[in-house]
Amino acid sequence: MKVLLVSCGDVATEAGLRFLAQSDEVTGWRRNSSKLPQAFDGHDVDLLDPASWPDIDPVTEVVVLTPVPVSRDVNGYERSYLQVAQELCARLREQAPRLRRLIYVSSTAVMGGDNGEWVTEQAPVHATRDTAKVLARTEAALAGSGLPVTILRASGIYGPGRTRLIDLVASGTAKIPAGSHWTNRIHRDDLAAAIVHVANLGDRAAELYLATDSTPAQLGAVYQFLAAELGMKHLEQEEQSATRRAGDRRLDNSRLLESGLQLQYPGFIEGYREILSGTSTRHA
Repeated sequence: MKVLLVSCGDVATEAGLRFLAQSDEVTGWRRNSSKLPQAFDGHDVDLLDPASWPDIDPVTEVVVLTPVPVSRDVNGYERSYLQVAQELCARLREQAPRLRRLIYVSSTAVMGGDNGEWVTEQAPVHATRDTAKVLARTEAALAGSGLPVTILRASGIYGPGRTRLIDLVASGTAKIPAGSHWTNRIHRDDLAAAIVHVANLGDRAAELYLATDSTPAQLGAVYQFLAAELGMKHLEQEEQSATRRAGDRRLDNSRLLESGLQLQYPGFIEGYREILSGTSTRHA
């Protein structure tokens, strides 16, 4: 396949290496393409300046969009997600007659769920934060584009170089939550594998998958595991429940697993042990 990776950062680069491993051709767009693997056909592209975009190779079959916000406010999200997605769809309709699948990595931040309930793809969009509302609008724009789109809603991405919880525990600032605090995550390598897997499904791919591991966990349990791995004996307890940015829910990855994907890191124990071993690195 001829694959185009738009906004080719850490996750997309890992996916690109996996595409190469199955003998696909990979083109990567990012602001500084010198950071991409030499085997990629890299292009310096400022996605916020459509006039600078190169033409899309007409034999392109798979496009992967993994944007990152230029700033963490509504304007930054609108420019980096919604406007880029709209421009990309317009160009794909004109320039990519052989397109088989456009894969967009979104976020489970667009979803609701509370009281520890299980949430699937059938749950309605329920974005509460203003930035999440932009993500929901981006999903809607892509779904209504008339193109063969699959949305991967990723839960909290962790992996090499993504060590926030480890850092909190190591610094002694992590506290066991006073109340229920379900968390959901996916290892970078499994998200990259999911991207390649969906691309290989072709017409059998669904329009939406929850990209998350098989083991939702209480945040306190994750903290306690990390503390034990780091040789720390005591973690403080919150005196009262902290305000949460996301719902207290458990995400169900059954649809993705039933499509044939096998996770390398089905739970946080396997994933964090891999990170702590220091055997992998984040792509530049």
